[in-house]
Amino acid sequence: MTHLGTPINVLDPRVKTAWRMQSALALAVPVVAELVFAGFAGLLGLPVWVPVAVVALVIAEVVTSVVIVPPVRYRRWRWEVRDEEVRLQEGLLIVTNTVVPMVRIQHVDTAQGPIMRSLGLTDVHVWTAAGKHVIPALTNEHAAQLRDRIATLARVTDDGGL
Repeated sequence: MTHLGTPINVLDPRVKTAWRMQSALALAVPVVAELVFAGFAGLLGLPVWVPVAVVALVIAEVVTSVVIVPPVRYRRWRWEVRDEEVRLQEGLLIVTNTVVPMVRIQHVDTAQGPIMRSLGLTDVHVWTAAGKHVIPALTNEHAAQLRDRIATLARVTDDGGL
């Protein structure tokens, strides 16, 4: 049995910007709702501390999700493709190490949403019978090359079968 160690590859640093933008978009509606509630708290007869607490919570959730989490997540994310396996490491508080044997890979593809596309980044999706594993935020060219390399190593055909 080989020692797993830490995968050697890091993500493109632009992924921090993508994660910040995704978090900000995800928080937009809840933050507006919370701020509207805080604005109407006085009309609802709630104590003065309630809107202050709501605004403090809004600030805390935005700072945590947009400022603190992306760089920590980035530092923990590692990946590596070997001849026999794809290795992933990720996590904030709990660090997960995943090993996907090449013989289990059924399909590999690339995908990018509008935020990633605007930053010139692409995700590589590796599919097994158990589900999908993602190597996020590679340059478009690198993602295409990695997709093709994994497909070759896993002996995946164009129709997605083995």
